[in-house]
Amino acid sequence: MLKHIEITNKEGRILRGYLTLPEEFNGDLVLMYHGFTGNKTEHAGHFRNLSRLLAAEKIASLRMDFSGNGESDGEFSDFTFDTLIAEANLMLDYAKTISDVKRVMLLGFSMGGAVAAIVAAKRYQEIDKMVLWSPAGNILEKIKKAFESGIKLENGNVMMGTFELSKAMVESVNRYDVYQGIENFKKPVLIIHGRKDLAVNYLISAIYSVRFFNSHLFYLNEAGHGYDSLADRKELYQRTLEFLKTR
Repeated sequence: MLKHIEITNKEGRILRGYLTLPEEFNGDLVLMYHGFTGNKTEHAGHFRNLSRLLAAEKIASLRMDFSGNGESDGEFSDFTFDTLIAEANLMLDYAKTISDVKRVMLLGFSMGGAVAAIVAAKRYQEIDKMVLWSPAGNILEKIKKAFESGIKLENGNVMMGTFELSKAMVESVNRYDVYQGIENFKKPVLIIHGRKDLAVNYLISAIYSVRFFNSHLFYLNEAGHGYDSLADRKELYQRTLEFLKTR
């Protein structure tokens, strides 16, 4: 069953997403965090595709748009790293209230991977497993560079392609260290990264791997950031599914 979900953040903006509940639910739920300029479906439909595969294994999933992204309220220019982390925590709070949920696992893609690790660093007792796809440990630097190279606007923001990137976002990223405290999470972590990733260098995943207590790192030799080939998608999903369904 696919259910439309709405939750409200502290600014009063509605976050929208989907809860996929299998007919025979085993109590496990995967909360998915999307990437920078991404959404709850994700590139190539990765989150939608995985949610269907999880449901076939009796595992529920929750995937939502951060504010200013996808179908959620707000503009991209309202989006800061502070709102991002606050909403990631809000989504986790909501996931824990879903009827019959016994275990919550996190999955983050790119920026969402960095976000998942930040959340897990503080809420390690509430999360049972974590999957990071191409975790963007360089997200803070990429946001700063995008701001520096963007087309300047009169309001102090910049245009990054078709997205308006705010000065507030850049100011907010200076308050974060994406690796701080992640060693607190001692439960299983699966990290998958493509060696031909041009957006996030695959060696960043090695940094994550050594910082976590119990991590498994897999490189896909021919994959880029989006895991665009059929073979790469198949391996990405299979490795993720096997990891998440193992108790």
